[in-house]
Amino acid sequence: MEGQVKIRFIRNFTLEPIEMWLSRELRSSGMSVDCEFGGFASAANEIQEIAREKEEGVVTLTVLALGLEMTASDFGHASWAAEAACQRHLMLVRAAIAGSNAPLVINTVLPPLFSPTGTAVVPGAKSQASLVEELNTELRSLAGMHPGRVVLVDWGGFARELGEQGTYDYRFWHTSGAPFATAFLSRYAGAIAGVVRALTGQVRKCLILDCDNTLWGGVVGEDGLQGIELSADSLPGAYFQEFQRSILDLHARGVAIVLCSKNNESDVFDVLDNHPGCLIRREHLSAWRVGWNDKARSIAEIAVELNIGRDALVFVDDSPQECELVRSTLPEVLVIKTPDRHAEFAGFLERKNLFDSLVVTSEDLVRTSSYRQNRERNELSSALGDIAEYKKLLGTYLRVRLAAEVDTPRVLQLIQRTNQFNLTTRRHDQATVKRMIADPDALLICAELGDKFGDLGVIAVAIVMRMGDEAAIDSMLMSCRALGRDAEVAFACAVFSTISDLWHSTRVSAEYIASGKNAQAAGFWERVGLVRQQQGGASANVTFYSNENLAALARNNMPSHVIYMDQTNER
Repeated sequence: MEGQVKIRFIRNFTLEPIEMWLSRELRSSGMSVDCEFGGFASAANEIQEIAREKEEGVVTLTVLALGLEMTASDFGHASWAAEAACQRHLMLVRAAIAGSNAPLVINTVLPPLFSPTGTAVVPGAKSQASLVEELNTELRSLAGMHPGRVVLVDWGGFARELGEQGTYDYRFWHTSGAPFATAFLSRYAGAIAGVVRALTGQVRKCLILDCDNTLWGGVVGEDGLQGIELSADSLPGAYFQEFQRSILDLHARGVAIVLCSKNNESDVFDVLDNHPGCLIRREHLSAWRVGWNDKARSIAEIAVELNIGRDALVFVDDSPQECELVRSTLPEVLVIKTPDRHAEFAGFLERKNLFDSLVVTSEDLVRTSSYRQNRERNELSSALGDIAEYKKLLGTYLRVRLAAEVDTPRVLQLIQRTNQFNLTTRRHDQATVKRMIADPDALLICAELGDKFGDLGVIAVAIVMRMGDEAAIDSMLMSCRALGRDAEVAFACAVFSTISDLWHSTRVSAEYIASGKNAQAAGFWERVGLVRQQQGGASANVTFYSNENLAALARNNMPSHVIYMDQTNER
């Protein structure tokens, strides 16, 4: 799906201008977009075609862009049949969800701005606003029942942020069937682009922050602990504190929080440890570079320490000079200058939809602690100096099992987000994952990893297809957090062993498809004993491998320091 993305809009209002905003949003992620817009009055018929067209591989993402504004000319007036309009809307959304297992974006709807009864309450009757709110509650419930497949975009949040003038354009509403203003369409496009990035593995995973005049007002080295602005009782301190709250929201979703500041380290940690208004504390940090080194160099070091790609980093600073330095030196890093007005700090990161994920898994909730555990591992490695002894002392264990339906959200997340150690970078959707779990001619294998410092949860996925007497590895991938202790080798051996034990296959074939982001996986199949067969075929970036003695591969290549727990027969 990377490169060009096709989005089909099933809509009931003029929406074509959104394509410009989507193109702008996705261009920075190296993607182009092709939008297809259905007719105004044909939503019901087009919904029936969703499943058929997905099977033919025509549509990448379907957006059900339906509002109540265009359902009747008397929308919001006393004569408007609000209850019937809400019921029909809900019926269309349910049909769309039931008609396809492909990714689908739906939206909440907006109530009329004004009540036709004014401040009066009609006894025994539901207001138009309450009917719309009931509809939105049901839409939220539907999205919650299909996590990872149905994504809900909150139009109400856009309207609260933008106000009436930023939401509606009455001129084009009545002349062109286009009720929504440019600002509203821009925010809507940003939310859809966030979904696309999540589906294509373009999600940012790490937020790197400057400190002075970014996390707090003033310069701590000059103003001192009591002189910086970070109090909820005064301005601009309250703005900085609200910004910190939004950062902690990201932390709770599994985004790594890192500091990169030209400062004395003791001054910065004095704020984090002792300032009563500072909400971000030392334990929230996955890494830091506080000192007087070049920030571009420090950020490059952070990527290495966390073992994530530079294209997963977002850097926020108040200095135009520092922003330009990092932008020009590390073009893969997304660089954002803070707003010039402190009052705009609250919410400015949320509006950019940079860290959107289709689901939040249990692994997300512990991801930041896993970065701290990696730091402890590195400290142990440095103290020992002997890599073999270090690996023994880690006590690494790998639990391998066949995926069950309950694993679908995490498996889907890994397939969609993993780039670095991903042998083929195939982005399967939820329907495909569920089908493979149930298919007797497919093995969907997942692995959990842990050691003396902690458990990382599910960190690896392999998909294997039975092709007669041969087993073909469709996908194999592992989270970057698990790399560096031969876990990927142990997992490959476990996959070979599972194929041999469950299918009695002796021959396996595999591919390495270069993506531009998975260079570190090049040569991996040879490392675990597969033999290169050819390069090229349909694409010059594909290399084919095979081997005809799986049982021996599994025995001979399993790292001795990894405790392998085979749970594939316990499903």
